[in-house]
Amino acid sequence: MKRTLRRLLSSALAAGMIAGLCLTASAINYPSSYWPLHNRWADLENSSDLDGIVSNVQQTYDLLTQYPTDQDVCWNLEPKCAKASWACEVKGDIDGAITWLERQLVFARWLHDNGQGYEDTLLDGAARLEYLKAAKTPRVFAQTGQDPSPYASGPKSGTWYGAALGSSHTGQSAALMYITFNDGYSVDYWVNYYLDTESDFREAASGGVIEVAWNFSPESTAGAQAVLSADSYISEGVRSLGNLDATVLLRVGAEMNNWSECDPDTYIQAFRKVAQAAAPYDNIQMVFSPDNISNRNVTIDRFYPGDQYVDWVGMSTYQNTNYQDLYGAPHSYAMGSLPGSNPYYGTGVYDYDPLVVIKPIVDLAAAHNKPVMVSECGFSYRNPAGQDQTAYAVDQLTKFYSYVNMIYPQVKAVFYFDVNLGGSAHAYALDGNSAVASAYRSAISGNGAYLSDPGGSAVNWEELSQTRLSQAGTVKLAVYAPFPGVVNAKVEYYVDGALAHTSSQAPYYFELDTAALGGGSHTVHAVASGNQFSRASQTYTLTVPGAPVPAEPEPQPQPPAPGAFTDVAETDWYYAPVQWAVENGITSGMGDGSFGAAQTCTRAQIITFLHAASGKPEATGGNPFTDVAETDYFYNAARWAAEKGLIDGDRFAGGTPCTRSSTMVYLWKLAGAPEQPGDLGALFTDVAASDSHAHAVGWAVREGVTAGMGDGAFGVDNICTRAQIMTFLRAAMG
Repeated sequence: MKRTLRRLLSSALAAGMIAGLCLTASAINYPSSYWPLHNRWADLENSSDLDGIVSNVQQTYDLLTQYPTDQDVCWNLEPKCAKASWACEVKGDIDGAITWLERQLVFARWLHDNGQGYEDTLLDGAARLEYLKAAKTPRVFAQTGQDPSPYASGPKSGTWYGAALGSSHTGQSAALMYITFNDGYSVDYWVNYYLDTESDFREAASGGVIEVAWNFSPESTAGAQAVLSADSYISEGVRSLGNLDATVLLRVGAEMNNWSECDPDTYIQAFRKVAQAAAPYDNIQMVFSPDNISNRNVTIDRFYPGDQYVDWVGMSTYQNTNYQDLYGAPHSYAMGSLPGSNPYYGTGVYDYDPLVVIKPIVDLAAAHNKPVMVSECGFSYRNPAGQDQTAYAVDQLTKFYSYVNMIYPQVKAVFYFDVNLGGSAHAYALDGNSAVASAYRSAISGNGAYLSDPGGSAVNWEELSQTRLSQAGTVKLAVYAPFPGVVNAKVEYYVDGALAHTSSQAPYYFELDTAALGGGSHTVHAVASGNQFSRASQTYTLTVPGAPVPAEPEPQPQPPAPGAFTDVAETDWYYAPVQWAVENGITSGMGDGSFGAAQTCTRAQIITFLHAASGKPEATGGNPFTDVAETDYFYNAARWAAEKGLIDGDRFAGGTPCTRSSTMVYLWKLAGAPEQPGDLGALFTDVAASDSHAHAVGWAVREGVTAGMGDGAFGVDNICTRAQIMTFLRAAMG
């Protein structure tokens, strides 16, 4: 009977992949309780009954996940979880949308790994997940003082900015020039040509910054191969650039538009050839700069030339309104198909935030400890149909320039493509649209971190939780609240629980007068709302100077149950280490429901983790650090670290990013600094026996803490994420 029912079911659901159930000869003996759910689903799946969809899928999920995961279970639940996720997003329930999307991806991954395809499903799902996570919790940033850059390349503080040669605006600290490889003219010819004709170039060439886009011709394997046989041309070219009194950001191979037409190995060889030729010139810095997204069939990291050849990771990113609608009639949410909405390419309802789509490039740079350069960006004020899109361009440009170095502090240079290309949809030139030009100038001045003097200094942005006030005064705040499909949200700031300010234009600035609050601890949080979405930020505590030191520490929130973090799934490689850390009282996460897995781990954080993992022993000595206050959360941990010899000197520098080598040194010292025999320098290409961290690295390898990067290098200067730190701690101390 059951076999007959399965045959009848399979026949009735010929479009099972769409309907949410696709069965072959099922391994499941479906219980009687399943069939009412199945019959109800037939009515629900194409309806607008959002609550009914979610309820039905939840019941089906609870029922079928009792069975072993197989093809039938995955075919049944993958499309249903997708539908439930979309229903939650249409409702404005971001948490539910994330939960069901993560479940969908588990089933899609199983099907993919078992030969059923699903590549595009995984790519789109992962991209949409980034949009939902960005929208989950509004973030409040504060404009602070100078913060020295941790990178060897780029400005010491602030962000360089500039535009293509011939631009109409002024005040830039850098210039962008283009050269086509072997175009019949020497690089020296073009340098002299621009010196004669372009005032921006002359200014940049006298102690400034010049981005050089050295395009392949064609942008394919053939173009890369041509580089391999152009020794004299390359030698002459880098010599001409190296003789300039300017920092030259040399971008090899343009933006690699034709991903599928260029062999990664050939591109890498071409890049390395140019990098090796440029190595003798101290003013030339090499930039690996693809487009902001790759061809679906080719991943960006396959083209990465290697850390020793790359100084910057760059990107090109353009907002061209990839749909035909006029900006006054934006897409709206509805069940069923939403034409043009593609999170991978950032279109449709996902076309309203220009920042999420660049995150994969920033993540790539972070993985290699490289600063980020926006090599080209543009915001078209006409759509493909020739309709005016000024409002769209103004909003997108404002968001991008206001937020890009705020939410991605790795971004140290931004170049605008101030040129109009052929065709109506590529109208970027600022002198062609006064509103867009005004938005450009306003966004740069409002952000405050852009450098008009390439050797100057500027303010910095940091999340409010990291802000330390040295004196009471005005603090400029901004909120990042990117809701899909929302042009601008309404943001309400609450200070000590009372409404203090409302803004309806990104980046939602608020000048907070802390002097009026009085000394002591004050709370700040923001509530953002737009269309169907409404979300609150975490509550930040801001300590205004003049506050008395509390006699007793405030009670700490209870740690979440292992696995309860919003950014830690059971399928993540760091799930077990994070679970171990929570169970052992080492961390309770970021306080907003997330662990902060992808966030950079600072010295203050790792010392706090090590202190907790060691049982939080009391320090017996005083505070040797001039930059550690008794009110700092890491005060006791820092004193303990000094006593243990983990940190020397009179400065703790708690905000310093934690590198792989420094992590191993801390763990090694905590283990008693055992001597390591043998030729330690032979372990890795970037570790010499004379290095101060060599014994620590050798110990870590022999103890199974890490095996290096897998390419012969240890990655001594690579900055660690919080997830990576937990993995190291568990391996060393668990």
